[in-house]
Amino acid sequence: MKMKKNIIINAIMLLLLVVVTSSCKKDQEIGGTAVQTLSGDWYVRVNNTGAYMALYTFNTSANVATEMWVQSTALKAGTTVIGVKGKVGVDVSNQTFSATNTANIATTSSSIPTFSVANGRVVTNGTTGPVSKTPTDSISFDLIVNGVTYKVEGYHKTGFMLDEQH
Repeated sequence: MKMKKNIIINAIMLLLLVVVTSSCKKDQEIGGTAVQTLSGDWYVRVNNTGAYMALYTFNTSANVATEMWVQSTALKAGTTVIGVKGKVGVDVSNQTFSATNTANIATTSSSIPTFSVANGRVVTNGTTGPVSKTPTDSISFDLIVNGVTYKVEGYHKTGFMLDEQH
């Protein structure tokens, strides 16, 4: 009887040991993407006129340091709406990007089958939010669509609502 009791106690202790040690596992730390210094939500203007519009840059599914997506379906140059979404080549260490005749998969712009990007650059803390004056990254590039070059410039989302409504 005493032996049976010891076996039961040992089994319970072993079970408790397994539960305690397995519950102490650390969660895996989540890392950034290969192009995280170039990625984000941006507010940009075309040719330094008009309202700021949203632009997004983000990693591809391959998550490599040589390419990223550029997307904005509502850029405007005067009354011309320019919708673009395509992959661009990047140089993460220099924080630059470019593309030549990249396929435009933006569903809002069937009249723009391809576009090019030249002189693309992100500058860490290169500007401030327009209202909050919070230091933030700047973005600029030349967008070439149907033979016309547009200068796109702006700032990285600061997190302050006043900067987003500017």
